[in-house]
Amino acid sequence: MLASRWSRVLFASICLACVGRLYGAKKSFLSSTTEAQFFDTKMLTYEIVQLVVPKNVKMNDINDYREIVLPAYSNTNIQLRNMSIHGADIGFALIQMNAYEFNATLSYTNYIVEDRSLTGMNVGLILYEDGSLYAINTNPHDDIWVSLVLMLYNKTAPVPGGCNLEYPVEVSPVMNLTLKETTIEVDTPPASVARPLLDPNNRCGKTNLIYESYYLSMPSYDFSQRTYFTYIRKLISYATTKASGRLNDLSSNVGAIKRFYDRQKGRGMVFVTVVIDPVHKGFAAYVPVHTYACQPFLHAAECYEFNIPLRIVGFILTIIMAAEIVVGFFPLPVKAFVCGAVVGLLGTIKLLKYINVSVTDGELITLLVVGSIAGIILFVLVSVICPIAAIIICNSMVAFLLCSVVYYGIYGNFLSHPVWSVAFLVTTLVVGILFSSIQIFLFANAFLFSAMSLFYGVNMIFSARLHYSLKGWFHGFSEDNYNSVLFDSTIDRNEIMAIVSFGMILTLCVYLRFRCKLRENQVVRHGFRFPCGDHGSTASLAFLADDSMAYQNVSDHPTITRWTSGDDEVFESPETNARFFQRLRRTRRH
Repeated sequence: MLASRWSRVLFASICLACVGRLYGAKKSFLSSTTEAQFFDTKMLTYEIVQLVVPKNVKMNDINDYREIVLPAYSNTNIQLRNMSIHGADIGFALIQMNAYEFNATLSYTNYIVEDRSLTGMNVGLILYEDGSLYAINTNPHDDIWVSLVLMLYNKTAPVPGGCNLEYPVEVSPVMNLTLKETTIEVDTPPASVARPLLDPNNRCGKTNLIYESYYLSMPSYDFSQRTYFTYIRKLISYATTKASGRLNDLSSNVGAIKRFYDRQKGRGMVFVTVVIDPVHKGFAAYVPVHTYACQPFLHAAECYEFNIPLRIVGFILTIIMAAEIVVGFFPLPVKAFVCGAVVGLLGTIKLLKYINVSVTDGELITLLVVGSIAGIILFVLVSVICPIAAIIICNSMVAFLLCSVVYYGIYGNFLSHPVWSVAFLVTTLVVGILFSSIQIFLFANAFLFSAMSLFYGVNMIFSARLHYSLKGWFHGFSEDNYNSVLFDSTIDRNEIMAIVSFGMILTLCVYLRFRCKLRENQVVRHGFRFPCGDHGSTASLAFLADDSMAYQNVSDHPTITRWTSGDDEVFESPETNARFFQRLRRTRRH
């Protein structure tokens, strides 16, 4: 009986011990879970970076620049020091952070709060005195390279983003970049006047602030870290911006501080806005914003202007057009066919825009096809009924393509500026007339049309942007407010290689056409011989082999310009025997 009672007591003690053990384990588990959640929210401060205001302050300029690494899943404390000691004339400090490849967060607190932090690749916050900011990398796997910049502005400098309505932070000196289908939209939050000059009753009312927009184009298909930081730094201060940047002075009817740029995939672009207070003689620059207009670190193939299949098409087109220049097998109706398709397509777009008709995508494609067919029929009929008119039209189109590339290389927005537009149209008309009427340019009728196709084929091979003049022209036809879109005309290495290659190929093809006496124009000699060897001092007129309207006037008598099947030019067709009698008359006189 006693043993049984002791066994019950022992069993109860063991049960109580087990319950206590389980309760302790549960409490320990809850405690560790709470700490894990706290760590996940606050993050661990990895290191401290001090930005010290120098004794000799460079006002309205860069006073500290460094490139550091934010480790994966870390929080770096950025401390601003000695601002009150060495900066009596300082109005505010702008600390900006430009991250490479990944987004990072710059915050007033050591954890992310919506109205106290900004997240992105190009962010910045303002401090009016010594204090701390926090650079947070929430990426659990990748380190982030960033540049930290300390900008110090005087007490008359306007506060960039001081009247911001787009970002959660009250003062947000950053810009909003949006990628549209064909354009890049850069929007700048309004600034406020300097704090000492601020009218409490008119903080964000009507002011006389002026906004200047600058941009800079990076090398094509260069996604390296070094290039990224180099070009960002060129647009940080107003002095370097004026020296290196390009001013965008195109006005927009959607706001004085909103700018539109042509979207060029694979070419990095940096944008910055400078706000100027002309009354108090102050200025300040926003944090530059950057884009590649694509995702090079996720889908690199999509960042190239032409993919591999299109480059193969360009290679095939180049071979065909080079052969056409040498041989000359495209008759005038074929050229009229191409011209009619292009004119019909663009004419349909312009007509739909003018009458302002809303159509679905399927209806639009149908109308474009119908318009192209109508243009083809009209131009082919003209080439049969009045060949000289078709030649003038085709040469005018070639002149348009040629002049558009030249004008685009000089001034990208030549179609938006009235003076440039008039000069462009006059030049196009003059060149078209020269190609069609003056004897020295008659050879252009035979190969220049094919040379333009060769030009665009080489452009595709090198994935260059020499076709952007046509792109801007096309979008100008089809879209509203496209006059406010800036087209950057920067010529890069891809464009240079394409131009040089095109010049070499065209020169070789013209030389072969000039020297070769083609089978349909002369007797083919037996045996294996180099086809373009020396066949005498007389230059071949094979330039004009595919142009039925090429002619010369000799004493008001038409003379054929094709090579005959014999070596003696005297025995020509009866229609052109005037030259034979002309020679006889000269012989009698002697």
